[in-house]
Amino acid sequence: MSVRFSVSSVVLAASFVALAAGDYFSATVHMESLVRVEEDMAAAVRNYVRLGGLVPQELHRLAEGAAWLSDPTQVNQNSLVHNPIGAYLLIKRLNQEWANAIKTLPRPQEVFGDMYNELRLPSLADLEGCALALMRLQDVYNLDMRRIIDGEIVMQCRANDTEACRDVNVSEMKNRTLPLKLSILDVFYFGIVAQSHNDYYHAALWLNQTLAIMNANECDLCPDKRDVLERLADTYSKLRNHRGALELFSESYRIDPTNPYSKSRIADEEYYANLQGSYVWQLQRPDDWEGIEKYEELCRAGVRQNRAPRASVSCRYFRPSPYFYLGPIKMEVLHETNPVIHLFHDIISESEAARMREMAIPKFQRSVVVADDGGDAVILNRVSETAWHFDYDDPVVARLSRRVDYATGLSTEEGTAEAFQVVNYGLGGQYVPHTDYFEGAHITHHIHNGNRVVTFLLYLSDVDAGGSTVFPNVDIAVPVIRNSAAVFWSMERSGAVVPNSLHAGCPVLIGSKWIANKWIREHGNEFRRPCGLTPDA
Repeated sequence: MSVRFSVSSVVLAASFVALAAGDYFSATVHMESLVRVEEDMAAAVRNYVRLGGLVPQELHRLAEGAAWLSDPTQVNQNSLVHNPIGAYLLIKRLNQEWANAIKTLPRPQEVFGDMYNELRLPSLADLEGCALALMRLQDVYNLDMRRIIDGEIVMQCRANDTEACRDVNVSEMKNRTLPLKLSILDVFYFGIVAQSHNDYYHAALWLNQTLAIMNANECDLCPDKRDVLERLADTYSKLRNHRGALELFSESYRIDPTNPYSKSRIADEEYYANLQGSYVWQLQRPDDWEGIEKYEELCRAGVRQNRAPRASVSCRYFRPSPYFYLGPIKMEVLHETNPVIHLFHDIISESEAARMREMAIPKFQRSVVVADDGGDAVILNRVSETAWHFDYDDPVVARLSRRVDYATGLSTEEGTAEAFQVVNYGLGGQYVPHTDYFEGAHITHHIHNGNRVVTFLLYLSDVDAGGSTVFPNVDIAVPVIRNSAAVFWSMERSGAVVPNSLHAGCPVLIGSKWIANKWIREHGNEFRRPCGLTPDA
């Protein structure tokens, strides 16, 4: 017989307040540190028990269950959080199971020692952010929902895909076959999170899946069915599917005729259902913004071929200055004009990339975008953390700035170029289509040293799947290739901006994406990149 109880007491349990932190999900490097936190906590519990101490059974179970994390022959620790399902399950385990088990200890310092005072476990905001990220990945990469629940990342073909399309199991392709199965309570939680964010499309998908699992008797620990029915009915009502809502409210009322909520809603839904007549309702995903289909098409194509498809115009050795005479740049031309897009291979060394990543971690703050008023804003569609490296911070930074100068022919001195912006993307981390040059109200706040002329985008890491930089207007996708740089121009020599430089960062499907941007401005480069003899030069 299945056991049924309210999901609110389990899935939405508040974490231990003294341990709460936030924004772990917004950078993969933070989640990597959480794997080590769990390993250290488990080791402390096991050591305490070995010395004769007594702990609650749940804490003992968690410590023994995490023992495999310390065995490198069993799993690569980082692979756990480089998989979006694994990251979600880790956040949930720390936020709920560990935090609630620690609360039962009368003297937790005895078990964890000095570590206890430094513990900062994930918050409910992290758990919610993970759920939203998984739904974002579900859309962009057209992931099979049932396979997600089974712990696999599988992309499905769509009706408009090419004949060469085939379903791709990314989990197997990237050797990430870990025990990552979701429970029905996780499925229900995703529906609740979507509903709370007024995302009724995803709420309908996940709540329907919850109901399907329950109706098939595939769960032992099930949420309260009346709760599921009423949430799905409310979701259908918001989507104007009043006939579907009426059926669900009626089923809920049959389960509990004393429930006043279902009874009151039935009358309303009957009225709207009669108005609908023979209207046939179908669940459709809303378009979040113009051009989303092309963006997602380019993102998915990159994963299917394990590398973004691109027809290079040419590949050649490039010597833009004497600095590169003995060691020329290996340049791949991705687009020749409007915008010019080049990919420079092996432009930095492993040690330089590692130093840039290392310096960024203590500086990290949540990434922002330029708001309509010209200020900074945090948005759900840019999930990453940012640090700024100035030339005077470290000799490696100064050396890389000079290399950008030699490669582009433009000055990177202070006042003519911005500091390096180092970014680590989080779970489902992406950046929706945007241009790097400023226009409109943004010019007032950012144009004091001229507009942005060129973007020099360094890839400081590989990713296993996803994360391409795509240019929807010119049908170009640039893959994440470690130690390479995507270089593209946002302005013509005449000073005219290049709208086709519109670009976006695809969400990372599996892996950890590190980049470093260098933007070069107009002022100070007037004589290095002068106007041509014609207005369009």
